[in-house]
Amino acid sequence: MIRGIGIDIEEIARFRDPSPNLLERILSDDDRRHLARFADPAPHVAGVWAAKEALVKALNRSDLTFNRISVLHTPTGKPYFSFRPDEGKLLLSIAHSADVAIAVVVWEA
Repeated sequence: MIRGIGIDIEEIARFRDPSPNLLERILSDDDRRHLARFADPAPHVAGVWAAKEALVKALNRSDLTFNRISVLHTPTGKPYFSFRPDEGKLLLSIAHSADVAIAVVVWEA
């Protein structure tokens, strides 16, 4: 049973020269390590932000602290959250084009 769905889309240009304050608020240490692998991290930062915003919508919660939640990846690159809800499981998908990043979160019971 689906308990919640969240989706978010972000313009990558917003993350081309982000303030350090913004990055401190939204990125965990694991996120930073992952993003350091890319010559152009902006699309990936936008994807992480979109994923965390979609998580808030799927769970209908505004009390989540983004820099304490990581977007991790399996060996094949599939993204997932370090965060686990009290019940059920989370499914995450992230994609980006040249201009936007999008994320969808499904919370299943």
